[in-house]
Amino acid sequence: MDAPPEKRPGPSRRIASVLRVVSMGLGAPLVAALALFTLVFAVRCTQVWLFPSAPDAPHAAQKQAYLDALPAVDAAAAPNIVVIFFDDLGWGDLSAQGNRLIETPRIDRAAAEGLRMTHFYSASPVCTPSRAALLTGRFPPRSRTDRHVFFPEGSAIGIGRRMLGWANELPADEITLAEVLQRAGYATALVGKWHLGDREGFRPGDFGFERWLGVMYSNDMWPLHLYRDGAIVQRDERAGGAFAAERDEAHPLGEGGIDQSTLTARYTDEAIAFIESHSNAPFFLLLAHTFPHVPHYPSADHAGQSRGGRYGDVVEDLDRSTGALLDALDRLELSERTIVVITSDNGADYGGSPGGLRGRKGDILEGGQRVPMIVRWPGRVAPGQVSDAPAMNVDLFPTVLALTGLPLPGDREIDGESLMPLLEGETPAPRDLFFFPVARTMPGAIRRGPFKWLHRTGDLGRDRGHLSRVDLDEEAHELSDLHPAEAAALTGELEAMRAQVAANPRGWIETGH
Repeated sequence: MDAPPEKRPGPSRRIASVLRVVSMGLGAPLVAALALFTLVFAVRCTQVWLFPSAPDAPHAAQKQAYLDALPAVDAAAAPNIVVIFFDDLGWGDLSAQGNRLIETPRIDRAAAEGLRMTHFYSASPVCTPSRAALLTGRFPPRSRTDRHVFFPEGSAIGIGRRMLGWANELPADEITLAEVLQRAGYATALVGKWHLGDREGFRPGDFGFERWLGVMYSNDMWPLHLYRDGAIVQRDERAGGAFAAERDEAHPLGEGGIDQSTLTARYTDEAIAFIESHSNAPFFLLLAHTFPHVPHYPSADHAGQSRGGRYGDVVEDLDRSTGALLDALDRLELSERTIVVITSDNGADYGGSPGGLRGRKGDILEGGQRVPMIVRWPGRVAPGQVSDAPAMNVDLFPTVLALTGLPLPGDREIDGESLMPLLEGETPAPRDLFFFPVARTMPGAIRRGPFKWLHRTGDLGRDRGHLSRVDLDEEAHELSDLHPAEAAALTGELEAMRAQVAANPRGWIETGH
């Protein structure tokens, strides 16, 4: 009788045998390599954890020297500055820009009384980098804010950012508009959302805001404490992680959370109180609304009132807030001494309207970064103006310094350009605009005149460059074949900018001091 055939091992056992042989050969080197990697990773994590956003020492010193040397403004002649900064308000969310469901008569009136810009951009399609750009006049890589948004300290995502070596707060060596104006004699206040870091030393009071009432983060993050001047005045007692806030607006906030339906009114009252208490001295007010970011909580007076649904209720509530603030300036006879800027941190989320533009929040397409922009300054900015000149929120910093006669810092690139010629009715010079993607350090698109070049479209299977004319088309058609010279020129300029950012991401300028 023949012996039974020997049973052969299955595939999994054969693979295991091969791995055993390989591991025996690599044993000691492999263990040593893993130990070295673990040690290096642990040291890196410890460095990042103990020394978050350590400032560049020479430029921290030059920042201080610059601030110390600033002259005081003439209090009698210096204009007041109010920036109303919405969160996720889309280009098409205002009735002045064609929305047929949402009614925004007070913002529309402000536009009619001044300048409305139809090709104004945020420097990023998401919150944190756009806010940093507005306050510093610098593109997001300069301030290490280009890798998406910051998260609450101690949250899993916040810890993960640090482990990857990413910043989770605005570096202390950055110079903000609030710091400049405070040193020059302005009273300064932030009312609303900060979202540029929550550690001690990286809060609004550390970057030039003397007064602050508001929240650290977006209203879908946790914990959503309400702060006044660094102290918690209403604590979020709910349990949860980074995104514990309820995103389903049909359900009430959990017990222990702040009542978000009161935030817009609370911010409005605080902003007006600040203006009233500083009517005899120059002031800078940044009213950074929590809404219309999700979740949407309209005030009780506006719930169920808009034809645009719950989102429309929230936007119309913001319109009422804007009207109340402008009425306060009129009542106090401050309107002719106050420049009011109304804009948004990025394009519409899915509850809002990009107004026919391609893309939404998070995209470097037009719908992700083209945002409303209105400037009201009776007696200085002529009423009824509409401009299609391209501009970006990095322009606010140099514009305010120009109108107050204050010098720009000399040790760092200021990417914005003054809008004073445009505000004074002149034709602005042609310029290039660079757009930054969400989670990379390199610029992803460039616009010059009507032409915009995308480095990559992101389309599955057809990820390639894309040339469009944003004056005639909403980035639907690829026009490189029709305009090869423009495509080649913009490609070269974008690559040059990418190389510049790679070589000097913080944008430092050597001054010899």
